[in-house]
Amino acid sequence: MAPEEDAGTELLLQSFERRFLAARALRSFPWQSLEAKLRDSSDSELLRDILQKTVKHPVCVKHPPSVKYVRCFLSELIKKPSGGSVTLSESTAIISHGTTGLVTWDAALYLAEWAIENPGAFTDRCAVLSRSHHVAGRGPAEAGCLPGAPAGS
Repeated sequence: MAPEEDAGTELLLQSFERRFLAARALRSFPWQSLEAKLRDSSDSELLRDILQKTVKHPVCVKHPPSVKYVRCFLSELIKKPSGGSVTLSESTAIISHGTTGLVTWDAALYLAEWAIENPGAFTDRCAVLSRSHHVAGRGPAEAGCLPGAPAGS
């Protein structure tokens, strides 16, 4: 990477870090600059660095921001490399009959980070979400395929 690209990347990382640590509105983040950098580079190193400067920052580990803020930030960040979107729904106001549902597990956040770092692992793959109970308007299981995956695979 050229020195001027390094400097631009460092400024972008600092901008994300400062805004995240200050819990600024997500619309104030330099998303367009990030998208431009990601278009110019096929490396997911930048996303990994953003995670280190934000969600995994030592201050956030010791004094975590709200789950809602982190979830919204990660949802926005995940949209950037693929252009797709991720919907994460949880509620702490509803008790799910003593089960472990309705909360984001730390393992899910780590899986999301790993998925960003290893996009090839998901190429031409489908995912199935099974449900232990029937959800109104939906069947007991749903499947979703990533771009390039043939239906029914």
